[in-house]
Amino acid sequence: MRNPFAVDDVPDPTAADVTDFAASVPATAVADDDNAVAWVAIATSGDGLEGAWSSRWRTGDGDWEQGVATVRRADGRVFILYKDAGTYLFEAEERGDLLVGRFANVATPTETSPWLGRVVTPYRIDGYWRGGRWDLRRSSPDERPEPIVSAVLTEARRLGQAELRELLGFARYLRWRGERS
Repeated sequence: MRNPFAVDDVPDPTAADVTDFAASVPATAVADDDNAVAWVAIATSGDGLEGAWSSRWRTGDGDWEQGVATVRRADGRVFILYKDAGTYLFEAEERGDLLVGRFANVATPTETSPWLGRVVTPYRIDGYWRGGRWDLRRSSPDERPEPIVSAVLTEARRLGQAELRELLGFARYLRWRGERS
């Protein structure tokens, strides 16, 4: 067993399809990325890459599924154990700021895909899999959102322009009201 989580290993984490997939993922504009806005509802911490992370994935432009992840390094590899309604193991090689590998569903090991993670900061990994996105995030010291703030940010991304203006107007009203108290 290669991974430190005592679950079955990911099959062929460095196969040719993994390398081909990694080469096909375009570099994105970091500031415009879906993972650039703080969306974490629970503060997590760790040393470097290792430790607890919030994580989310989606297929195409579908809804995000959120869970938690634990990242560990072992034998020159990065391992990620993700849990929500299911459990997934990732195994990747570090290639500069890239994590290149594969994930597999622990309960159904044939459910697998190449995965590329771009380590943007110690608080953010932008992830891509064959079906869409699979990101990891932590609260940076200057973000530390409360759960309600995270929920509002998540919902605000779904609003149209008029609805967003209304929400911002309400936020300004609350701030004004608080200053007058």
